[in-house]
Amino acid sequence: MKTARSVSLLLLAALGAGLLGAAPSAAGPPPADGAARAAAASPEPLFESTVLATSGQGAHTYRIPALDTLPDGTLLAAYDRRNDNAADLPGNLDVMVRRSTDNGRTWTAPQAIADFDGGVGAGDPSMLVDRETGRVFVFYAYGPQGIGFFNSAAGNANDAVNSLHADYAYSDDGGVTWTARRITRDIKDPSWKGMFASSGTGIQLSTGRLVQQYAFRGADGGIWAVSAYSDDHGDTWKAGDPVGPLMDENKTVELADGRIMLNSRTSSAKTRLVAYSDDGGVTYSAPVPDDELIDPTNNAAILRYDATADASRPESHRLLFSNTASTTTRHNLTVRTSCNDGLTWPAARVVEAGGTAYSTMTRLADGTFGLLYESGPYQRITFARFDAAWLGADCPTDQGRPKLEARTAVPDGLLTAGAANTVEVRVTNHGHLAGVPGRAALSLPAGWSGDASRPVPAVAPGATAVLRFTVLPPAGTPTGERNLTVTLTAGATETSTTTPVLVAGPDRALHATPAREYDGVSSYTDLTPALPDVAPLARGVITARFRTTKTPVAATLLSASDTRAASTNVTLSLNGGVPHYEARAGGAYSAKLDGTTSLADGRDHTLAVAVTDSGTAMYADGVRIASTTTPALFARAPGLTGLWAGRNVDDGGPQWHFAGHIEQISVHRAG
Repeated sequence: MKTARSVSLLLLAALGAGLLGAAPSAAGPPPADGAARAAAASPEPLFESTVLATSGQGAHTYRIPALDTLPDGTLLAAYDRRNDNAADLPGNLDVMVRRSTDNGRTWTAPQAIADFDGGVGAGDPSMLVDRETGRVFVFYAYGPQGIGFFNSAAGNANDAVNSLHADYAYSDDGGVTWTARRITRDIKDPSWKGMFASSGTGIQLSTGRLVQQYAFRGADGGIWAVSAYSDDHGDTWKAGDPVGPLMDENKTVELADGRIMLNSRTSSAKTRLVAYSDDGGVTYSAPVPDDELIDPTNNAAILRYDATADASRPESHRLLFSNTASTTTRHNLTVRTSCNDGLTWPAARVVEAGGTAYSTMTRLADGTFGLLYESGPYQRITFARFDAAWLGADCPTDQGRPKLEARTAVPDGLLTAGAANTVEVRVTNHGHLAGVPGRAALSLPAGWSGDASRPVPAVAPGATAVLRFTVLPPAGTPTGERNLTVTLTAGATETSTTTPVLVAGPDRALHATPAREYDGVSSYTDLTPALPDVAPLARGVITARFRTTKTPVAATLLSASDTRAASTNVTLSLNGGVPHYEARAGGAYSAKLDGTTSLADGRDHTLAVAVTDSGTAMYADGVRIASTTTPALFARAPGLTGLWAGRNVDDGGPQWHFAGHIEQISVHRAG
């Protein structure tokens, strides 16, 4: 009897109130005015944007957005005016502020609230509003001449000329006039070196405490996070205990249960680090990665969807998170939604797919949301306004409408025709309430056999239940993509989700099992003898099973090239650990696909590319991560002369060698 292969069908289910057997709660208060009610009732999603500053117009560069909303609805934006080409402090940097009284449609002229001469500067603003007094704070770093984050000395004297300082300006008249103050001595430990306010937006807790995040270099040279806080409306400030190391710019949000979640950029991973505080930001738990929140080491923003909602309401547990959702470069600015205080992030909406960078968010007076971000990525400071309809996040409501989404996760990469395969259905509770038992039924293609259904246990918020089904595709099933449908029933709700899986038939043009380590310098496997069987293929599936911890710019798993013209090639690789596939002839791409998540984690992975008449799709461990409507396999790159595992030939230049273990490389012919 053949060994069962493993396949996972990842069913991400928002098992919310009602679906989870929760009692409905009372409706929230209506919008404050007629315009807001009309906007809320409008079926058309709202998204509008305007540019607040353009690099090269009045200054070399504008960077580092900060944003907040005053109690009277006035919207304030701040950012750096970088007058010379300095990338940061030290340099001629000023802090600018603009005001809007119509939810960001129009703005006042820029106003400098920190402007210095003689080679000194101020930058990296973060805005914080005291909603009880109406006072608004703009925190920033002040750099004496020649002093920046990385050459700042230890010490905390307010008059030190060799240290970066913790300054802020405050306004009591809605941002019209400003007064400056220095709190270096109050919040900086003398052993700390460079220290700056983490740019964007601070928070005020439900207790009234003001909390502003900072990052600093410790005596060990590592970067740490720390909360500065005030319990007397900003008259005095204290610093909590450091969090880290391996931190950087970080943000906080108060959760529905009163805890603070800290979310930080880090250089140690391609995901965000998360920690929690039970005492208002004085101490935090040890930071842990959130694998859903991929990040290319960039500043980001996190926001409570409705900080005024009672903890019994689903809206109270909803969070928004914005960052450049990539592990490689600063692009693809995305707003994600969590329905359970950040335990899971099932919904995402792309704001701008191109080059983007820092971002920050606020909720506006009419219930819509403001997003201030760097686009270009450093060409413009752009303000965008959007509503819940544009987000499209279908969190569980009081009536218990579920949100289901499905994707495949195939540990072995694909199903084997004629063999018993284990299909995993993973049911995740994206709601904030505990679930009730249900049932998951698996619908198979015609002629397939296997288990019909499995019970679903009660699933805790943010948790996942794994259900295993046995599935047997007939031996004659051709290679290609097939659909599996899961129907989830829980309480009175039934939802079906269909996702694709890959199936491999017996017809293989190439099956190599190196099962060895590659050094990343010179080792590779020559598969050129198989090229006559591979080169004519216009349809089929490539699979590579491997493991690595290395993240070079490019590391080739399988490549076919024309050694006389290396710009004609078909290559499956990891670029910075992230999956990449390309097919091109004479430098012109017929397909170019990239994933978003690094697979250089030391675990076994299967990367697959499926080419059909309708297009090309890339799978990582069975999850369809990228696709294009252009079919692009070896036949789209005529004149191929070599085929290798572990490297790519680049006309005598870099070979893009792979470092790690390659277990298997296969090319399956399509049926």
